[in-house]
Amino acid sequence: METNKQQADSLFEALQNDKHQLLVHLLSPIEREAITHKYSSFEYLLNSTKIQISHQASKQLKQIALIKIALFTQVLNDSALYLVGDDARVQMFLDTPIEYHHFRTRVFHTLMQNDCYTMRHVIEHGRRRVAHFRNLGKAGMQVLNDLLKKHECDFLFV
Repeated sequence: METNKQQADSLFEALQNDKHQLLVHLLSPIEREAITHKYSSFEYLLNSTKIQISHQASKQLKQIALIKIALFTQVLNDSALYLVGDDARVQMFLDTPIEYHHFRTRVFHTLMQNDCYTMRHVIEHGRRRVAHFRNLGKAGMQVLNDLLKKHECDFLFV
């Protein structure tokens, strides 16, 4: 299970490395500012008026951002539209059967038992659900995260 700090760090990293500028278009300026401050309290400038955003309000902004990202990912999956960097390369990575990714046996069987036959299936399940797969563990999640990062698809794994 991913902790709040890990979620904040992963959203912050995604915002910094968002070469597709997806998060800029998807999230409001105040949500992006909350990510930048890693969900601690901060001052937000709204039309030359400073607003003090509390830690609790910042955490609520995180929940809103996570919901928006998850809904947008679901819309993309449902409508068969795909976010791709170098279209064909990323498309091919997402549609390649998992047996070609040379996962360790335990990770491979865990994914297969949970109906993840391609990396697209893994992404469709979502980070939180995959993290709860029985027998996957932190090491298995790290393998998936590293592979997605290597292929520049980690921003899709929400």
